[in-house]
Amino acid sequence: MTKQFRDFESAREFVRKLNLKSQQEWKDYYKSGKRPDDIPSNPHATYKNEWISMGDWIGTGSIAPQLIQFRSFQEAREFVRKLNLKSQKEWKEYCTSGNKPDDIPSNPWEVYTEWKNK
Repeated sequence: MTKQFRDFESAREFVRKLNLKSQQEWKDYYKSGKRPDDIPSNPHATYKNEWISMGDWIGTGSIAPQLIQFRSFQEAREFVRKLNLKSQKEWKEYCTSGNKPDDIPSNPWEVYTEWKNK
């Protein structure tokens, strides 16, 4: 007999009310024995057609770095140059200020193959 799980929306709503902050907290929860039988431990497989990300599932909104769609190198460079930042220190401060758009990486040298350190 196949296990019957809640529909995706209901299951996600239940999980979000747990106020978990990370994938590790989700793993700890589902291994704790407190998880209802109708909530899957591997939601990405159970709800493969509805699945977005662990951040969506637990409600943090975070996206795995490899799944983020960044602006093109040219668009990101144009945006950042308009900020008139003068040093790497200013860049780091800007990145942590909360003003940086999510589609511009904090570490462009790791994301863009076009990156040249001049």
